[in-house]
Amino acid sequence: MASLDIEHIGKRFGTVEVLKDIHIGIGHGDFLVLVGPSGCGKSTLLNIIAGLDTSTSGAIKIDGKAVNHLEPKERDIAMVFQSYALYPSMTVGENIGFSLEMAGMPKEERRKRIAGVADLLKIGHLLDRRPSQLSGGQRQRVAMGRALVREPKIFLFDEPLSNLDAKLRVEMRTEIKKLHARLGATIVYVTHDQIEAMTMATRIAVMKDGILQQFGTPADIYDRPANSFVATFMGSPAMNLLDGEIVARGNSTALRLDGVQGDAAILPIPATADPSALTPGQKVTLGLRPEWIAEPGTGRARDVQSLPFTIDVLEPTGPDIFLALRLGTVEIMGRLPADAQVREGETRILDVDYGKAVLFDRQTGTAIYAAPALSRAA
Repeated sequence: MASLDIEHIGKRFGTVEVLKDIHIGIGHGDFLVLVGPSGCGKSTLLNIIAGLDTSTSGAIKIDGKAVNHLEPKERDIAMVFQSYALYPSMTVGENIGFSLEMAGMPKEERRKRIAGVADLLKIGHLLDRRPSQLSGGQRQRVAMGRALVREPKIFLFDEPLSNLDAKLRVEMRTEIKKLHARLGATIVYVTHDQIEAMTMATRIAVMKDGILQQFGTPADIYDRPANSFVATFMGSPAMNLLDGEIVARGNSTALRLDGVQGDAAILPIPATADPSALTPGQKVTLGLRPEWIAEPGTGRARDVQSLPFTIDVLEPTGPDIFLALRLGTVEIMGRLPADAQVREGETRILDVDYGKAVLFDRQTGTAIYAAPALSRAA
């Protein structure tokens, strides 16, 4: 395992800038997930780390040493691809041990290394089979085994689960996380799936249009999103965004929601926000996650705002119920336990855990936080 520093990496294809000053650092044994929509530059960044592509600017450092000038085989990195990339004419054992054979490792030592990895991945009984005889999940384990057997400093995963069905994705996600816990390996993992990012990572880098939007722990990203893009991209259902305006209220300020009438239209400034950064007339957006909405008396929140919601649609999912709600003319998603006593078509008071609410500047999308400031990448 090793530390990895991605120092101000930029990448251009002609006049098109696909990576813009990406700066991230992780320590020994970290599990970094690069997440973002298609085309955000995450796979390009992974290829630059691997040495399969070159950066226009910046440096990649492993254990403090720049590796930009090194060929992929000299970086002591192993990569697991989305397509598995197994040799169809070779057995599972031959696929796993191919890199060791090319490196000139003696046959007996190679056999022990292959057997150890196969036992770790629970594919020892498959060593004599060909890839065509394997399921998708088994092929992915073989691809992982081929990377593990080299015992590299860093493992790179490029959307390795995207070809699997939903059930297998969950199973393999768990297996990769177990593997990380056993090996203490340093991993960089690319995905567009925010559930994979939240469940697997020790550190997450959220990207959009080649720009690093936020870098932090899963809790940082989820509870204190740096901007409205991160807030809506991370989480399912997405965070609700309600437009409003800062208004004067006596000697202080308050939030007036657009599209809402009566007392429910005026809310206090959320505790997470910095009132000194707000001025009357400023256009803002209030962020509320669906699970912060609860039936009265059922939540544990200390700072509660009770508001009248109209329930348009109920969507049972098994353990939860998703609710399509309206506050005035504003549409909101809620998430309640499966046994919640709610009915479609009714208007009723629901509690909002307002102590977690986030305020964003509507023009820039940037979150307006009170001290201490959010820790993010430089």
